[in-house]
Amino acid sequence: MAERPVQNPNPARSPQQQWREADSHRREHPHDPRRPGETDPALSAKQRERFLHTRNGVFYPTGHAVLVLAPSDANAVCDALHEAGFARDATLLLDPAQTSDLMQASEEQAGFLSELVGGEIKNLRVVRQLADAGSGMLIVRVRDDEEERRLVEIAQRWPVHKAMRYHRLAIEELPVGAEDIPGDSPYGVNEVLRNKPSDARMKPRG
Repeated sequence: MAERPVQNPNPARSPQQQWREADSHRREHPHDPRRPGETDPALSAKQRERFLHTRNGVFYPTGHAVLVLAPSDANAVCDALHEAGFARDATLLLDPAQTSDLMQASEEQAGFLSELVGGEIKNLRVVRQLADAGSGMLIVRVRDDEEERRLVEIAQRWPVHKAMRYHRLAIEELPVGAEDIPGDSPYGVNEVLRNKPSDARMKPRG
């Protein structure tokens, strides 16, 4: 009699399954860094005012760049930026839980105009999926194109998942990293990100 093959009781889950099961899909946002005193360590009022701007309820840090990458890499990039002359108060690190809750809270609080424009919503959905998969977020104040060039040059040394610079009226995709989306892509068929390198991957891994 042939033996029945033993099935793995814990089969490997696809990135999409892992994302759908992530803790960030809850109604409460205990790590939302916009809420005073609810983060650990808590952000100061000055940090929240400086780095966590919103537009129509959506996270939109005008005048800043956002890098999404592993927390250890984010710390390394932050140190390298400081060594290259970026001020200590020009950077802010958010851990994966803070990042995910900030993105989800923004999506839930989005105003009607943001739903119409859609670009901000798609970006934060991608960032939330990356945070659910373990990425943190580094926010960097960028005053001009020269600082952007230096930021990109430094960040290219680490595996960045997503990088953006928030201008007053537009979000610029920075030429660093490739957009690996862990879960379901919010982009439509044939939709291409502006200024994104040709090697950007806009489809889920898996």
